[in-house]
Amino acid sequence: MNRNKMKTFLEIIYNCPFLLLLIASGFLFALFFDETGVFNIDKSIAAFRMQNEVETAAIKEENTQNFDGEAFAEELHSDNGTEEATENSQHKTDHEVENAGIRKKNGDHKEEEIKQKIDIAKLGIEKNREKEENRATKFEEYTPVSIDSRYYSDAGKVALTTAYDYVLENESYFNDAVFLGDSRTLGISDYAGLDGADFFCDNGMTIFKLLEDKGVTYQKTGKKMDLKEVLQEKSYGKVYIMLGMNELGYGNTAMYMKQYLKVVSQIREWQPDAVIYIMANLHVSREKNNMETEFNNININDKNVASARLANGRDIFYLDCNPLFTDEEGYLQEELTFDGVHLYAQNYEKWRNFLFEHGVEKKSQEQNADVNAEARSGQKEAAHGADETE
Repeated sequence: MNRNKMKTFLEIIYNCPFLLLLIASGFLFALFFDETGVFNIDKSIAAFRMQNEVETAAIKEENTQNFDGEAFAEELHSDNGTEEATENSQHKTDHEVENAGIRKKNGDHKEEEIKQKIDIAKLGIEKNREKEENRATKFEEYTPVSIDSRYYSDAGKVALTTAYDYVLENESYFNDAVFLGDSRTLGISDYAGLDGADFFCDNGMTIFKLLEDKGVTYQKTGKKMDLKEVLQEKSYGKVYIMLGMNELGYGNTAMYMKQYLKVVSQIREWQPDAVIYIMANLHVSREKNNMETEFNNININDKNVASARLANGRDIFYLDCNPLFTDEEGYLQEELTFDGVHLYAQNYEKWRNFLFEHGVEKKSQEQNADVNAEARSGQKEAAHGADETE
């Protein structure tokens, strides 16, 4: 393949993000399974994040973060220089020779402008990357204890609320929100005063049953509804998920993580513009914490750490309200609960305020897109400028 064909190929790839999506999809399929066909959680999370990035790039045509604009401009300069040399060797005229010095001077000035624009665009990309890295889920590590259980292990770390420039909101923020969960979410529905939000929750609900045909109770009507249909028919701006308590003795954490990933991926497909909040499961009291069974805070933490790994600080966030209600040892404070698991009604106001304090505005999300758009503009100008300097 000669340099002209290579340049044309690169331009096609750059201007066809859906082709990138197609290529990436094939790559993702390979990532989802290891050589033995066993699902690999780490690879799946990485694949989920990559797919999210590629889909966003394809939809908004902003696939520029991994594209080296300066290298592309240099490629064009190199190719055009070759073409010009070939053409001049065959069609050189006296007039071109006389004006060669002027053209070179103007070309150098244009190239300097292009380089400055590329540098600005690259600086914006680097700042954006640094900001994204700072938003990744962070963990506090501790020395784990040995657990003899087929259901869970000690994660040896605690997931922290996703670091982000959250905005203080009010009740109207939740008018386009939907909450999905179990009895704790039912408590938020009953006592937090978020009347504008939709709540689909049931006692005993699990991540495995959430999207089943049996449906989930819609709290505004008390009727079971197929959540698959709801999420495909109605558009939400925020989706809050809190599940994991009823899964403590079912399967293991790897199974839980696999299903959580599947559910979040499906919701992202149905609700591409929504902000997804993964809410930590609340710990239980010292009295309820039973190390002889699976119903204990180490298991709860294991599930929280697993689900928190899905947060990317861009459109998926992990929120942990445990510090509001637990003591120094991580137990749910006895005076706040009537059964060691659920809060008294008056304590949901504190939970509501926590949600108010962790709002994500779409304008903040779109700032990343603006940086990418600026970078793309600089790269296109670089390519155009390269043509003009021929």
